[in-house]
Amino acid sequence: MLTNVRIVRKVVVVLLIATLVYVGIGLGFHVRWRRAQAACRNARIARGEFVEPETFGPMISLFFDVTHWPIYAWANVHHFGTPFATPCTHE
Repeated sequence: MLTNVRIVRKVVVVLLIATLVYVGIGLGFHVRWRRAQAACRNARIARGEFVEPETFGPMISLFFDVTHWPIYAWANVHHFGTPFATPCTHE
């Protein structure tokens, strides 16, 4: 009985560590992608181009980026060759 509790605790610790790593990478992805998007937005404004408004608010955007970063990164690399694709990277 005692060994089952230890096994469950170890599994919970491993899952917690995996979750923290996943969320940490997601936060880093969010910050880096937002910086790339802001730089692109500023460059497009400087050229006099139309810049579309933000679609989502900051909190929902953070949630989507942190939880779906592997999908976003894979799709961006697949289509544009960089995990942080912006309109400026595929002009």
